[in-house]
Amino acid sequence: MRDDYLLLILVPELIQVAQERYSILQQISELKPVGRHLLAVSTKLSEITIRTHLTIMKEQGLIEIHPSGITLSRKGETLLLSFFDALYKDPTVEEMEEELTKILSMEKVIVIKGDSNSSKDTQKNIGYQMAYELTRAIRDDSIVAVGGGPILSRMTELLPQLADSSSMKVTVVPVRGGFGAEIGYQANMIAAKTAKKLGGNYKLLHVPDGISPNLIRRIREEVPDTAEVESLIHRADVLAISIENARDMAKIHKLPLHVCERLHDEGVCGETLGLYADINGKIRYQMYNLGLSSDDLQSVSHVLIAAGGKNKGEAILAMARAGVRGVLITDEGAGKQILSLVKKQ
Repeated sequence: MRDDYLLLILVPELIQVAQERYSILQQISELKPVGRHLLAVSTKLSEITIRTHLTIMKEQGLIEIHPSGITLSRKGETLLLSFFDALYKDPTVEEMEEELTKILSMEKVIVIKGDSNSSKDTQKNIGYQMAYELTRAIRDDSIVAVGGGPILSRMTELLPQLADSSSMKVTVVPVRGGFGAEIGYQANMIAAKTAKKLGGNYKLLHVPDGISPNLIRRIREEVPDTAEVESLIHRADVLAISIENARDMAKIHKLPLHVCERLHDEGVCGETLGLYADINGKIRYQMYNLGLSSDDLQSVSHVLIAAGGKNKGEAILAMARAGVRGVLITDEGAGKQILSLVKKQ
């Protein structure tokens, strides 16, 4: 029997203390700089309990207290990323991970407890796990390609801000060109923010998504900077992308009405990297763009894929069958839906 398990039998309140401090770290990361009263409200702990924890956490070098409020130290940010599995993994989730890894032919599946459709905490925890996996994958001289969307924007927010002495010699680039109206979810913006957090460099791709092959060819010939960025994208050794519902992405990509109707009739349910696939993994539509395509995935050493929520189950299954493989970070809501779909088939 493991020594840490024996310790928990003897002192079971250690789990509660650890969970409370983890919750405090999470809320400080989200609300920084934050005061004690707001921490008490957001964590649902008493102000006396908050004060006790903060005193100990300050002595441990996990937080910094300023006149403007409390923030995490570098040590606290790093601990927050690595602490999640220790608190929230259970045998049931591990069994689901193993089953999904086989069904989806993924390198690995990491399941977060809960359902992103109904829990903001679950959404946030997928972001934490993505940030953690990204920091584990990168090395000096890595080229990191990142996609767009809410979940990758959250990942970037939750990355630790590396000190100058810990900065990495990495280059961050967007996976593809820009699309949609929300600037914060653009791959270019996420690439720039990720590079800033890691202390690296970034290159941007100033080309809209979904342009014609002829225009792509002209851009390559006439804009040398674009060719340089595209070369970096194709040499990426770390990739972070998300899988989305086809219907949502068709609206964001502003696909013509007749195309949307055809995709609906053909049962298209998943999208990533501009590829639209049905539940059997058949590609039914492809958007042209500069940047990475599904054919490039096999050459990338570390592929991180994020998607959560029951409503993403079909999309994940579709894109996995279409050949989108790597380390999938999802949640119980999506996992249960995938298992149900496979059982019905």
